[in-house]
Amino acid sequence: MNAFATLSRTQAKVFLREPVVVAFGLVFPAVLLLLIGNVFPGATEVNAQLGNRSLVEIYAPATAVMALLTLGIAMLPQALGLDRERGILRRMSARPAHPRLLVAAHLVVQAVAVTLATLAAVLVGALAFALPLPQHPVWFVVAFALSTAALLAVGVLIGALVPTAQAGVGTGMLVYFPMLFFAGIYLPLEVMPEGLRTVSSWTPAGAAVDALGDAWAGTPPSVTSLLVLVISAVVAGGLATRSFRWE
Repeated sequence: MNAFATLSRTQAKVFLREPVVVAFGLVFPAVLLLLIGNVFPGATEVNAQLGNRSLVEIYAPATAVMALLTLGIAMLPQALGLDRERGILRRMSARPAHPRLLVAAHLVVQAVAVTLATLAAVLVGALAFALPLPQHPVWFVVAFALSTAALLAVGVLIGALVPTAQAGVGTGMLVYFPMLFFAGIYLPLEVMPEGLRTVSSWTPAGAAVDALGDAWAGTPPSVTSLLVLVISAVVAGGLATRSFRWE
């Protein structure tokens, strides 16, 4: 436990020393919500084409998922690839502090950072645009926990296979940008063609937005969204465990 706590503190310090990671993972999602609400005309007005919701209301859960994607898919594989490239994982395997503890420390830091980014998005929505707080807080917490588990598991799976930090960046980005699309960052899910939205709902990013959005609006998330998140977490996590290379 002491070794894990030490590793977690060390990874937190490393995380905070990376301005790009902090800016895009922690700050940018809330800033994006502010920009959308202040730049797009009528962004705070209810729109029938958006399911009788405002553009800001739609993007609030999407920005929370964006933080998850940025930290879990774009950043985490790079960090794990760097540990492998530098031989840190291999050296730790000969010590009492097994490299699994280092991976767990990465996950704890990422989970805390994503939680802070999500809280920032919730507060920006409430304070800047008078959005209500999540109307079904229990389901919101459940949806957020499952979304975090699913997307971080995908990030660990990528990080389990890449040999270097550069490979982690490249592979992570190949997954990151399509995931942003299916999370409705480029185009709101509500205005996507029906077939494309169905495809989005079967991806972990789209399911995360659907589940968080439903809970935010006061409706329990759909069974489909929850199943997609659970299956993604179990499958990606299992594959990562079986295929993780320590060197």
